[in-house]
Amino acid sequence: MRPSLRVLFEGVRIAYSGLLANKLRTFLTLLGNIVGIMSVIAVVSLLGGIDTYMRQEVASEGSNLFTIQRVNFLDAIEDFEKFIEKLQHNPSINRGDVVALREQLKLASYVSGEVSSNAHVSAYAKSVGNIEVQGRDAVYPFIENIPLAAGRHLTQIDDRENAQAAVIGWDVYETLIAPRYAIGRTIRVGNTHFKVVGVAAKRGRVLGASRDRFVIIPIGAYRKVFGPNQSIDIKVAAADIRQLNDAIEEATVAMRIRHGLHPREDNDFSVSTSEQLIDLWRSISQGVMLALVALVGISMVVGGIVLMNTMLVSVTERTREIGVRKAIGAPRGAIVWQFLVESATLSVIGGVVGMVIGFLIAATVSALSVLPYVVNAVIVVLALTVTIVLGLAFGTYPALRAARLDPVEALRYE
Repeated sequence: MRPSLRVLFEGVRIAYSGLLANKLRTFLTLLGNIVGIMSVIAVVSLLGGIDTYMRQEVASEGSNLFTIQRVNFLDAIEDFEKFIEKLQHNPSINRGDVVALREQLKLASYVSGEVSSNAHVSAYAKSVGNIEVQGRDAVYPFIENIPLAAGRHLTQIDDRENAQAAVIGWDVYETLIAPRYAIGRTIRVGNTHFKVVGVAAKRGRVLGASRDRFVIIPIGAYRKVFGPNQSIDIKVAAADIRQLNDAIEEATVAMRIRHGLHPREDNDFSVSTSEQLIDLWRSISQGVMLALVALVGISMVVGGIVLMNTMLVSVTERTREIGVRKAIGAPRGAIVWQFLVESATLSVIGGVVGMVIGFLIAATVSALSVLPYVVNAVIVVLALTVTIVLGLAFGTYPALRAARLDPVEALRYE
């Protein structure tokens, strides 16, 4: 074995022996590294899992969609005062706007109106609350992928005649109707009865929220139940995703003309895309990461200082050993290398323990909640690299101090 490798493994062996010789000091020495790396791994794993999950959900909903609303509720997070101002001054969007856009937009394949409220839904002496009742037109199946377990979607005839027909989510079916066959059964939304014409297939949950607690009815029937004053959201599917921005511009111009806005006036409506939700999440996760980096940085510096102090104590305890090694011809470089290897080994052990605990925490949180997590190989490599650099950086001074000891004085040290 070459001398450098022999010194490397000897340093690792001595460091490991030192860990076992004084377990309490070892634990206190490694605590800073363990806590810092553990925090990074746990949070990054959870944030990465949520980020991947959100992107998959957005992709499943369609990246060629955009929504025209009276106000964008995401704006409340960025500027609440401006959001309230828009809520007070922006006019409601009505079915006339939907029809106009459907006729005028050349770059859109589908234009659909949507409005929703929460309500109690009942059937067969059973009642369930907080169900999302959606008023939709016949175009909605082309805008949103809602597979059916039975029956059919709303049709143009249902839409035109404001029929009291309903497509229900799987949770509503299981709670109110099952095990009966649902098609043709009657449910009550508020004080109005609707005939079930379709049952949506089970779609599961998104971050703990069920995607199966809904009832879809024609917009006209919806307005009879909930009143005619609620603003409609307009969902638009661009015919070509490469022309999404052009389609948004076309729809914006059409809406401005309908609302009689002058060129210098701001839009009195909001246009949002799924990418904006991703951008909002990205800004939140970046803020969390920046705060985490600052906290972990402090923890790592404190851990490094403790590590350096421990190595200085080790140099003092082994002064006579160092004197013997120098007396029999060990060069300064070998002494420096020996202590640097020990310092880096201590730091890496703390980092590895921190990573294991971090992944265990992320896996436990994921198992007990709706938060997904991912194992990021880049973060693992980066964490190991940081721990090695930390060990070398804070082990340099003790190593140099050991190498500078006078062999005669060191041999006489008691």
